[in-house]
This record gives sequence, C-alpha cells and structure tokens, in this order.
Amino acid sequence: MTCLGFALGLALLHCDLGPAPANSAARFCEVMTSPVAYARTDDAQTRRRLRSLNAAWRATCGSH
Repeated sequence: MTCLGFALGLALLHCDLGPAPANSAARFCEVMTSPVAYARTDDAQTRRRLRSLNAAWRATCGSH
C-alpha cells in the first residue's frame, strides 16, 4: 500500500457520511407497499416463502 492509499483510507474512515439511513423497518415498508400475491404456477416452497414475507409485512407495515 502506498502512502497515498493509506492516507485516502484514513480519510474515508474519518469522514462524516451524512445523516443515518432510515431503519430497516421503514425501508422495508417503503419497498414493499402491499402483500405479494400468489401465482397459479408457484410451487409449495415459493408459497411458503411468500407467506413468510407477507406475515413480516403485516407485522411491520400493516398498521401504517
């Protein structure tokens, strides 16, 4: 590593990155605005995953 690379690395570590990002629950509710509907062609594993995802959505974003 060169001196310039080391200095750049230190500068990046000490710089303020601005405001903190939104918490994960708010981000999840922004991205997923409604439950995911099943498709007729979904297999059992896909339906289990969608049920889990929709349950997480209802628990986190359902009251918003």
